[in-house]
Amino acid sequence: MNTVYPWQQAIWQILVQSRARQTLPHAFIFSGVQGVGLFEFSQVMSAWLLCQQPQSDGACGLCKSCQLWQAQSHPDYRLVAQLVDDKGKTSQVIKVDQIRELLDFLNKSAQLNGYRVAVIHHADTLNTNAANSLLKNLEEAGKNTAIILLTEQPLSLLATIRSRCQQFNFVVPDLAQAKVWLGKQLKQAQQADLLLALSAGAPLAALALQDQSWLEQRHVLAKAILAVLQQKQTALLALQSFHKQLEPEQQLKMLQLLFSDVLFSKLGQQQAIKNSDLLPIINSMAECLSAQQIIALQQQCLEGLRLIAANIQANLILENLWFSLRVA
Repeated sequence: MNTVYPWQQAIWQILVQSRARQTLPHAFIFSGVQGVGLFEFSQVMSAWLLCQQPQSDGACGLCKSCQLWQAQSHPDYRLVAQLVDDKGKTSQVIKVDQIRELLDFLNKSAQLNGYRVAVIHHADTLNTNAANSLLKNLEEAGKNTAIILLTEQPLSLLATIRSRCQQFNFVVPDLAQAKVWLGKQLKQAQQADLLLALSAGAPLAALALQDQSWLEQRHVLAKAILAVLQQKQTALLALQSFHKQLEPEQQLKMLQLLFSDVLFSKLGQQQAIKNSDLLPIINSMAECLSAQQIIALQQQCLEGLRLIAANIQANLILENLWFSLRVA
């Protein structure tokens, strides 16, 4: 069974003590930035609530409930998230029909006579009808029911939903704690500082970046930007070379972080640069651009990410961005 991460222990102890006092609420909002382990924590908590012999550190892993959980077939658990269609396109919202199905589940008795647990992933994407439908059940949730909402944007939830849930904000751990944990997980522990810097200190996000191909692609991307700025390569050729190598969203995130570092270099704040291993390239990019141009490119990246999330054509967004480098 999964365990609670070190930086989540304080919240875990609050929940354990509440359950021991029989004061555990029926609805929760877990919020925090990507990479602090919201979903992972919800799974540990779900297994623990469903367990027939719960321990202070989680589910027992041995009872019938735990066996069903490990087989991913527990009848008293539901996960609600944005739907993905046959073409792999993810819906932008959680729809009211999904919440109605969830409410039907919650209104039935638990098959194992224990808790009924529902996790709503990316709860901020609930559309208006879905949110209102959920609100009624939050007011009338039955005994031994747990509804867990996960979100990186808690203020996007209805105020009436927030007021009916116990809220926990999972903060990024301090650098020392993050480095100790991450260093034990990495194939090359010496990469911990760089990966944490690139992921804004979120340990799970940093761990996901250890893939060497990602680090190499970031380096190649930075060199390509510099080549375009120095007119040693055309924007079209650079764009085409990355078309199949990087997903548009991933490319925009890399570019946004790079331009952020270029701005730090331009302002003489070298110590704030995240891509520290790319410092010579970043400094050269800063020499080719004005502060106003760098800020405009950053804003283009952020706007591009917003448009991609709204299913606007990603290729057109990237094309406009790379051609902006040509005239920078």
